[in-house]
Amino acid sequence: MGSIAIVGLDEDAAGTLDSCAAARLAQAQSIVVATQDGAAAHAVRRLGFAPTTYADLGLAVDAPADAVVTSLLDLAEQGDVVLAAVSYPFLRSGVITGLLARSGGAVDVYPSRSPLQILMLALDIDPTADVDIIDVSSLGEASFTRDTHLIVTGITNAVVVAKVAEQLRGHYPAEHPVVLAGCLDARGFDLSMCRLEDLGRVAVGCRDAALYVAPSKIEPPGGFDELVRIIEVLRSPEGCPWDREQTHETLAKHMVEEAYEAVHTIREDDLAALADELGDVLLQVVLHAQIGAEEGAFTIDDVVAGIIAKIRRRHPHVFGDVHVDTSEQVMANWDAIKRQEKTAAAESGQAPGVLEGIASSLPALAYAQKISKRAAAAGFEWESVEDVWEKVREEIDELKAAEPGTPNVAEEVGDVLFSVVNVARHLGVDSEGALRDACAKFVRRWEDMESQASARGADIQELGIDVLGQLWEEAKRKERR
Repeated sequence: MGSIAIVGLDEDAAGTLDSCAAARLAQAQSIVVATQDGAAAHAVRRLGFAPTTYADLGLAVDAPADAVVTSLLDLAEQGDVVLAAVSYPFLRSGVITGLLARSGGAVDVYPSRSPLQILMLALDIDPTADVDIIDVSSLGEASFTRDTHLIVTGITNAVVVAKVAEQLRGHYPAEHPVVLAGCLDARGFDLSMCRLEDLGRVAVGCRDAALYVAPSKIEPPGGFDELVRIIEVLRSPEGCPWDREQTHETLAKHMVEEAYEAVHTIREDDLAALADELGDVLLQVVLHAQIGAEEGAFTIDDVVAGIIAKIRRRHPHVFGDVHVDTSEQVMANWDAIKRQEKTAAAESGQAPGVLEGIASSLPALAYAQKISKRAAAAGFEWESVEDVWEKVREEIDELKAAEPGTPNVAEEVGDVLFSVVNVARHLGVDSEGALRDACAKFVRRWEDMESQASARGADIQELGIDVLGQLWEEAKRKERR
């Protein structure tokens, strides 16, 4: 693969072309100009070289930039190529940027100018546009808007490049493209494009280089839009193999696990860990939304719009003209609104069953409590808590009467637990939370027992039931104190 250079054919006051530009023309196997009769073609022939025109390449004079780029890359397969122009750099817009994006290498520019001027002219930057030109020494205090052209000047060596890359990564995505203009020994400049994350490894061979950073509309790292974009990248063909393989079904268990881990940090009152775990929960939401978008089912915007609409609809006391004074009134309104939603669904022929929509993947106690609450709301309810207690005693008697070791025992245990859940509901107690608190209390007391046993120089697993009972009672007394 040969090199590609852009050479300006402007002459000095004595009518002499820059010597380095002339040497670059002499090195080329192909010198491309726009037309046979143009000023560039005459200048090339005057220097003793035979030009290749757009017509020779099968291109129209007004061929689009992408077609010109393709022809130049094809020529470079056979040797070094020069694209020559009079009054450089007034080339067709998009040619140099197209070459940088598609060549995979550098594009040399002659004759010698300042790297700032090379970047401004070669990359089609309108000088009337918003351009921030910042010396590297002032980059640390600079205010980044990301929606303007940014040129960093005064880059002198690889250490400075690495420092610039580190500073920019705090404001631009890692994949953001940048162009470095570095000087050549032959008094020209080469332009090279890379991703921001690779910039720190780019060598600089002179003490006068400049960096161009294109405008970016993407939120900086940390924003919600950035998270959505990152997940889209992970799911892309060039992304992560594991992420690409995931489906709603394979991710379901992770959604449950992350939610449980978030709840655990709440119970531990560990707010720093809670922030981290909530991020993991949000990741699952965005992953499912990206899969939904790929399937044409829904997008993250649909998810957000849906919950916004639901929140507004179910909070008329905030976003409407309904007046409430207590949380009890809020919940009464909430239930009434949900009934209205179901009525509307029924009228449209989409009415769900009373128990439909309750997630069976909920923990068993929470699932039981939601089922019994829905049934009670539909009129299937005991008249008093005493009636519920009577049901508990009935189920306990049936469990006692069941023959040990038979399938009937498991069924009767389930009936006892379900009836106790109904008692908890009548007493206004969350059965899932109550059992978790009981488990936590047991763990605390057991750990205290282990500490007591260790203080005595004993292994708790070798102690008899009488000693264990004493340790248990002591742990309870400590809790009470």
